[in-house]
Amino acid sequence: MRAGAGLRSLIPLLVCGVMAATAGCGGSTDEQGGESLELEAKWHDRISEAVNAKPDGCTAGVGSACETHAAAVHAITERLHKEVEARPDKDRYQAPLDGTTAINEQYDQYYTELCATVPETTVDAATTQKLHTCSGLYTSIITGASDLQDNLRPSE
Repeated sequence: MRAGAGLRSLIPLLVCGVMAATAGCGGSTDEQGGESLELEAKWHDRISEAVNAKPDGCTAGVGSACETHAAAVHAITERLHKEVEARPDKDRYQAPLDGTTAINEQYDQYYTELCATVPETTVDAATTQKLHTCSGLYTSIITGASDLQDNLRPSE
């Protein structure tokens, strides 16, 4: 036997060990690979597309274009929430559940505030305050959805 031949046979084991620790190895379906990544694979691009589909007419977080965009993002995250709720292992997906719940609450408030009717140019303190409130809610919805993309994996 040549020197180092025994080490060569260990290399696949070492590589697989590192891969299993980071992303799964050999078709693993444990909490870091395989099945656990299906939620991320299915929803990451959908959320990204919805977030990036901001209409040209949406500049300040108010108006009908922004409301339409917020509604589209909300619809995607609401579908994600329903899918996670239906999973038998939903307790492992608390971050996506919390994120989608927050977006749902923010969207409800955005819609209740009638943000589609708020002008981008304000002339009084009350309208200016409503503009800031609506703009903040819109930003929270979009940012929350972007953050959600990074929290689609199960907790350990």
